[in-house]
Amino acid sequence: MSDVTAEPTGEKVKPAFKPYDGKADHPWEELAHDRARCPVVHHPELNSIQVTTYEGMKTVTRNNAAFSSTHSASWPMEKPVPVENQVFAFADPPRHTRQRRLVVKALSASRIESMRPFAERTANDLIDAVVAKGDEFDLMADFAEPMSEAHICELLGIPDDVRQQFLHMSMLTDTTAQANSAGTASPEVENWRQFLKEAVQSRRAAGPGSDDLLTTLCFAEEDGYQFDENEIGLVLMGLIAGGGSTGPAIGNLAYALEQHPEQKAKYLADIDGLTDAAVDEGFRYDGPILGLYRMTLQEGTIQDGFRASPGDRIWFSLAAANHDPEAFDRPDEFILDRNWSELPPVMAFGHGPHHCIGMNLGRLQVEVGISTLYKRLPNLRLRPGFQPRQIPGPLFRAWTSLEMVHDGPARPRTDVS
Repeated sequence: MSDVTAEPTGEKVKPAFKPYDGKADHPWEELAHDRARCPVVHHPELNSIQVTTYEGMKTVTRNNAAFSSTHSASWPMEKPVPVENQVFAFADPPRHTRQRRLVVKALSASRIESMRPFAERTANDLIDAVVAKGDEFDLMADFAEPMSEAHICELLGIPDDVRQQFLHMSMLTDTTAQANSAGTASPEVENWRQFLKEAVQSRRAAGPGSDDLLTTLCFAEEDGYQFDENEIGLVLMGLIAGGGSTGPAIGNLAYALEQHPEQKAKYLADIDGLTDAAVDEGFRYDGPILGLYRMTLQEGTIQDGFRASPGDRIWFSLAAANHDPEAFDRPDEFILDRNWSELPPVMAFGHGPHHCIGMNLGRLQVEVGISTLYKRLPNLRLRPGFQPRQIPGPLFRAWTSLEMVHDGPARPRTDVS
C-alpha cells in the first residue's frame, strides 16, 4: 500500500470534508479547504484517497488501467464484480466500450429530443395534481421524483399496467447491491433480475417491431456482439439508477434559485432565454452526484507526483471539481448567465469513458421541469421557516424534501400550442 497520508507538499494535513456524521448541507468551504491544502490526500473516514481538483478527477477517470470501475463505483470491494455482472459503471474498456456502443445509438440527442412533448405533458400533469392538493407541496415527492420515474418508464416502453410494479421493484434495489464480496446477490436483487429477464424474453419473442429502448437493447448488435439477458437486466438497472439522479438535479436547482433571490429574479424575467444556462449552472453549482469511487489496480500518478498503489481506493469529488477556481471563476457563487461557450465542461456527468450516457435525457427533464414550475406556479417559493436536509454519505447531493408554497391558481398549461 502507498503512504497515502503524505501530501505532495510533504505536509500532513487533515481533510476537512465530512461525508457522514456532520456532513454539511453546503460543503463548498470544506472542499475548498481540502482542494487548497491537500488536493490529493488519504481520508480516514472514507478509507480512500480523496481527490478534490478538476485536473485530478480527469486523471482518475481517464486512466482505467490504473483506476478501475470493476470493483464498484459506489464502494470498491476487495474483489471485482463477477465478469458476467460487469456492466457500465462496473466495467472497464474494452468490455465497457462494446456495451456503450450498443446503447449510445438508442440514447442519441435526436431520440431524446423527440421525448420533449412527453416531458412537457408530464410536467404539466404533475403540476395540475400539485395544485389540486392546495397551495403547499413537497417538490421532491410530488414533482421531481415522479418526473424522473415517468421518463424512465416511457423510455423503456414499460406498459402502463405494470409501471407501478416496475417502479416499486426498482426502488427495492440499486446497483450497489448487485453483488457482495462473495459474488452473490440479495434476494431483492434476484427478484428484480427475474422480473427484467422475463421482460427481455417477452420483447425478444415479439420481435424488433417497437422502438422503445428495451426492445432496442434486445436486438442491438455491434460487430457480432449482442447483450445477453443478464447484461440487459444490469444495463437497465444502471439506467434506472442514473435516471434517479434527475429528481435531485431538479430539486438542487430549485433550491439554489430560492437561496439566491437576485438570480431568481433574473430568471423569472427571462425564463425562456435563461433556462439552458440555468441548467448548466445548476449541474455545476450543485449537481446530483457528490463523488464516486475507483479501485487502484496498478500504480498510477494522480496529481503533483502523488502516486496510488494497487489496493488503494480512490474517491473523487465531482462537486469539488465543479467548484475548482482553476476551472471556473467565482466557483462558489451561483451565477445564471455564465458564458458556457468559453468554459470547460461541467463534471456533473463525469468524464472519460464513463461520461454519463443519459446526459441528454437528464438535461431535458431538468430544462422542462424547472421552466414549467416557475412559469405555472405564481410566486413559487420555499415554505417560510422550512430547513431542508441532505441525505448522508459521499455519493449523492439530494435534499430529502423541499416544502414549497405558491399563490393561488396555476397559470395555463405550457404544453398547449
